[in-house]
Amino acid sequence: ITNRAIRLNKNKLFVIPKPLPDAKLRLFLFPYAGGSISTYVHWAKFFSDDLNIELVLIHLPGRGARTGEPAHQSMELLVAELLSHATYITSRPYILFGHSLGARIAYELTCKLAELNLPSPKYLIASGSGAPHLPRNTEPIHDLPHGEFIGRLEQLNGTPREILSNSELLEFLIPLLRADFKIASDYQATPSTISCPLMVLGGDDDKDISVDELNAWSELSEEKTTLHLIAGDHFFINTNEDRVVEKIMIAVDEIYNLSSV
Repeated sequence: ITNRAIRLNKNKLFVIPKPLPDAKLRLFLFPYAGGSISTYVHWAKFFSDDLNIELVLIHLPGRGARTGEPAHQSMELLVAELLSHATYITSRPYILFGHSLGARIAYELTCKLAELNLPSPKYLIASGSGAPHLPRNTEPIHDLPHGEFIGRLEQLNGTPREILSNSELLEFLIPLLRADFKIASDYQATPSTISCPLMVLGGDDDKDISVDELNAWSELSEEKTTLHLIAGDHFFINTNEDRVVEKIMIAVDEIYNLSSV
């Protein structure tokens, strides 16, 4: 495989809104089930140049410019794609941030990188997700009949209204949505402690995830775990993103103050 092919492949998985060749820190952002880079693509406005933080959006197959590629059907395959770029991910200090399913992807990736004796993130920020080693307390939806599946998507309130109201577009996205929710349903982590601090974010009006499930993340880190509740339901990341970024900056400040980054 040529170096050019590697770069092209990398560019499909990683979208960088504002490249910073000399970045001191990278912030990798993982989408929730059915989500895409659109959640994060404008976040660069929150990070001034003097912070020298490069945002890297994880662009998974089945969406956007990767629409022609089949969506991953398992956590194992999804993380395997990420691990094929492990050298890039760990090439400079980094933070992993994920919301809902994205938080669990970030955790699994952290564990696999540790198994390869590669540098751990400076921080793992798990947003809108119960601890990944706990049994799922919600019924799977990925295999529901068509009408019921769409009804559940509407109830979850994470799929944009413009998609739900566009039957042609929705039909096109159904395979991706089912694949993502299959991973969310099937994956339960084998408990493994990670060697970086954990920050856990939860919605104070999230009906699906309890504070106990958020607190259980503390069982998975050798370092400190902090919990912050943010106003909003499960998708507070969309309705209260200023507060989410404010919490991320707490982690950034801590990294900059306590290390030589």
